[in-house]
Amino acid sequence: MGYLECRNLRQSYGKKFSLDLSFSMDEGELLCIIGPSGSGKSTLLSLISGIEDLQDGNIILGGQDITRMPIQKRRIGMVFQDFSLFPTMNVEQNIQYGMIAQDKEARTKELLNLVGLDGYGKRMVHELSGGEAQRIALARAIAAQPRILLLDEPLSALDAPLRKRLRTVIKQIHQKTGTTMLYVTHDREEAFAIADRILILKGGRIEAIGKPEELYRNPPNLFVASFTGEGSIVPMSLFADDTEKRTAFIRPEDIRIHKQTEEKNDDKTIVIHDAKVTETEFNGTSYIVSLDCNGQALRALTDRKPESETVDISIIKEKVLLF
Repeated sequence: MGYLECRNLRQSYGKKFSLDLSFSMDEGELLCIIGPSGSGKSTLLSLISGIEDLQDGNIILGGQDITRMPIQKRRIGMVFQDFSLFPTMNVEQNIQYGMIAQDKEARTKELLNLVGLDGYGKRMVHELSGGEAQRIALARAIAAQPRILLLDEPLSALDAPLRKRLRTVIKQIHQKTGTTMLYVTHDREEAFAIADRILILKGGRIEAIGKPEELYRNPPNLFVASFTGEGSIVPMSLFADDTEKRTAFIRPEDIRIHKQTEEKNDDKTIVIHDAKVTETEFNGTSYIVSLDCNGQALRALTDRKPESETVDISIIKEKVLLF
């Protein structure tokens, strides 16, 4: 049995959308939920928190059925993208709102240290940057000692460099506190950086759940392969005779570009000759090279810009995903 168990959750909104899923997570785990817009990510958090009443199914938290329990009794923390701090209170007062502690002053200092904002206790909300405000929102949520912390795209309102810094902060907070976290994000890079496991939703159904590395390297279907990272989708017949008419999915980093004079004889490798370079993009550290291979489009990641318009490429056979 898991610490959080969602058993046969069903929620319908007429013909527009329906949710139908089951999953569980362990105590102390950080589980990220990703999926396309409208897949049910925020709806799931609303049902677990009690913001929205569940139509059918059961939600078990720490061995207790909380399906019909009032929201204020569930002891579930929530962090949203808009911070939701009280503007008339200073930082210290915001953190202490709902705090469960004997010595609130000491606990507040401890939490400010945890989020890297020592000395900010007397500042007003309007004096905080977006990143600082979100750290205070995290500290306030943890101060209430929630049984589980739900985070609904908490970094989406921030710019990219700040998001990267704060996702590191969130991971550190998780490691230091052991708080069970269910984290919704639209940013798959963010999910891969912080999650113990990732749950992928599509149309209100679970497409896959597993460790980031497993989902990236061994996706169960083409949707999960595409959603967890970039890749080229081509017929397997591009490489060999294929009576099953399968689809091949190849990550850019698994395609090697060679000069046409280089030898590449290896029975573990697929070699394609005379691929045409159609476009080259520099991303600051490497090149994304678009290729035309017998009318099929491939994209390769390389640290060296191709020197000619026609190249040979090789792909390690075991890296090719077939569906």
